[in-house]
Amino acid sequence: MLKYLNKLDWERILNCLSNFIYSEFSKSLSQKLTPIFSYEEAIKAQEKTRFVWKLLEKGENLELNLLKSLRNLFDKALKRGFFLPVELVEIKKWFIALKKIIPYLENSPFNDLKTLYENIKEIEFQLDKILDWEKAEIKDRASYNLFVIRKKLKEARESLFSKLEKIKENLYKKGYLQENLFTHREGRYVLPVKTEYKNKVKGILHEVSQSGATVFIEPASIIPLSNEIENLRHIEQREIVKILKEISQEIFTFSSSFFDLEDIYADFEITFAKASLGRTYKGKFPRLKKGGLINIRSGIHPLLLLKKKEKSFQKIVYNDFIIENGLLISGPNLGGKTVSLKTIGILTLMGQSGFLIPAEEAELPVFSKVFVDLGDDQDIIEGESSFSSHLKSLREILDKADGNTLVLLDEPGKGTNPEEGTALIAAIINELLKRKTKVVITTHSQFLKTLGVKMKDLKLATMEYNLGTKEPTYKLVYNVWGESLAFDLAKKMGFPENILKKAMNYLKNKEYWEWYKVVEEERKKLKEMEKELALKLKSLEIKEKALEEEKEKLKKSYHKKMEELISIWSEEFKRMIKDIKKRKEGYKKAIQYFEDFASRFMENSLGEEEIKEGDKVFVLPFKREGEVLKIKDKMIEVKLGGFKIEVPKGSVTKEYKEAGYTFLGYSKGVIKSEISHKSFNNKIEKKETLKLLGLTVEEALNELEKTLNRAFLEGNTKIYLVHGHGTGRLREGIRAYLKNHPLVKNFKFADPAEGGTGVTIVYLEEKD
Repeated sequence: MLKYLNKLDWERILNCLSNFIYSEFSKSLSQKLTPIFSYEEAIKAQEKTRFVWKLLEKGENLELNLLKSLRNLFDKALKRGFFLPVELVEIKKWFIALKKIIPYLENSPFNDLKTLYENIKEIEFQLDKILDWEKAEIKDRASYNLFVIRKKLKEARESLFSKLEKIKENLYKKGYLQENLFTHREGRYVLPVKTEYKNKVKGILHEVSQSGATVFIEPASIIPLSNEIENLRHIEQREIVKILKEISQEIFTFSSSFFDLEDIYADFEITFAKASLGRTYKGKFPRLKKGGLINIRSGIHPLLLLKKKEKSFQKIVYNDFIIENGLLISGPNLGGKTVSLKTIGILTLMGQSGFLIPAEEAELPVFSKVFVDLGDDQDIIEGESSFSSHLKSLREILDKADGNTLVLLDEPGKGTNPEEGTALIAAIINELLKRKTKVVITTHSQFLKTLGVKMKDLKLATMEYNLGTKEPTYKLVYNVWGESLAFDLAKKMGFPENILKKAMNYLKNKEYWEWYKVVEEERKKLKEMEKELALKLKSLEIKEKALEEEKEKLKKSYHKKMEELISIWSEEFKRMIKDIKKRKEGYKKAIQYFEDFASRFMENSLGEEEIKEGDKVFVLPFKREGEVLKIKDKMIEVKLGGFKIEVPKGSVTKEYKEAGYTFLGYSKGVIKSEISHKSFNNKIEKKETLKLLGLTVEEALNELEKTLNRAFLEGNTKIYLVHGHGTGRLREGIRAYLKNHPLVKNFKFADPAEGGTGVTIVYLEEKD
């Protein structure tokens, strides 16, 4: 049964769905998604999508992150025995992502995400103790031993750099060095010595430049320190591995929880994509039911709408699809019969699989089986003819179809003797209708249309054709049959007139054409009635628009009046405060004045309104928005920014908030307002910058190495190195280091607007 899915464009719908999915493991699952054929599961899927859709419609900033597959991370870690720091960072990202979305999932179909997070959140606490996740490194204080080792390593490096700096300065003054710097070769610190002076510098020669003009020598006096540093590095690595093994063993014990987490999150991400896709074409949720008719009002194939975004000139036509038992669709070639058949099929499958569908409204029975016989499945290897492949499909349908099955047949019976093929199809349709199977058929066969009239449960419909313009309208018209209009299409495609006349003469039943003209006259009358109805609807729309405009005028008038009243009230309030200060009234007396004054003002302006704890209100005396904390007898405790105050009930209002405004303050007596708009799923391109100003060449190279490794592991391919101009020593040391670095693809100076020669842009190799 699933082999028919791609004939209904199911795979193309899944491709559109994947555009709204971030994580690769969720994308992979979405490509394997199959329709739901259980009523209970269909209801659950719709509830999930409806929950996410409501969040998005409310404007909740539900941002999803790109996460790595936990299963893949665990597979790699189990093979080596522990997680690498970069892999622990990916696990940390899961915790960050969960904490963002869990507040929205309380008492939702995805509540299991919260439960799983509660089970494993102790892991996050342990990760935070040992992991600097932004640098993808183990913290110094992850263990006492690591702290001591790194302290010794730091002291040894400082000692080495101090000694090396003195040697370098001395040799440079003597003219032995090509440049006044030291660099790193094969894990050892070396000086760039001119070849002719190599015997003047005691030490180990590690490398010769390509030109042969420079040799890189490690001074003998720093060899013991270099050896000590190398030894400390090995000890440091052993301690890091020990720490990683300890935390990894703890994580491994929760592997089943992490795997369940990935499965549920993937389901959530796919559901999020269903809701997001549905919003692009303003889809609706169909009412799902057990059995009954298919009733789709103003429906359309979703791919036509999605394609319209790319090609705005394409004609889009919505149709009603009503199938009680069986529906036979006839009409001209290229008139839209097959598209209608596909639309019924894909909207049904999408509707019972948790998708929103592009329709004004719909009620759909949930089918346990859907069969499609569309196109040509002949197998030339097996020597199979086109008709025999159709017969194979029809035989499978007859074997399996029941009262909970939808069958879609596109021009069945073709590929053999037309009379025999049509008679066979008519018998099959009759049998399926007896079983209460829902059947939709497209046909050009006059014989089948004639038989269809006699079948009790088979309704007729046609794809409309405008005889005046000789163009299809793509509208589905019920209770009439249509003609293939092969002659009109042939004429349109340039066939000679004499050929067309000869073909017309071959038609035996000429009275048929007279009958067709009668039908066309009836269609014209129906068109006139439709136009009359459209005019009445237009008139109603104009009246409705006028009412809306009047409503907006009243609203603006109301807000203008409010602003005037608040301005007057503000001045009176200031005078009242001055009067209280002048009289030196006590607190209780002042509150009484304040309450009487506010009540008097509110009675004359706003009227009473119900205010509850937690409401957002506008506090008129202070001209600011606040939140209601407590409601007492006549007073209200309100939080304004970082302060809590008590004000009389009459001095606050919800009116402006409910109208959609957010208060920012007053300016010259006029209320400033601003409407916030939230955007979803914005991807921010990360620009990585490493500032090296003020560092020695050695310190800069040390930081640079860490950054290059981390950036490569995280997939960043572009880094800005800010080294400034200065003496040029730092810049040249960095660029020399980059030349032979295995992770560096190339590098260049930045454009003048970005720092010029004071900034080097590094392009890294991409991970496989």
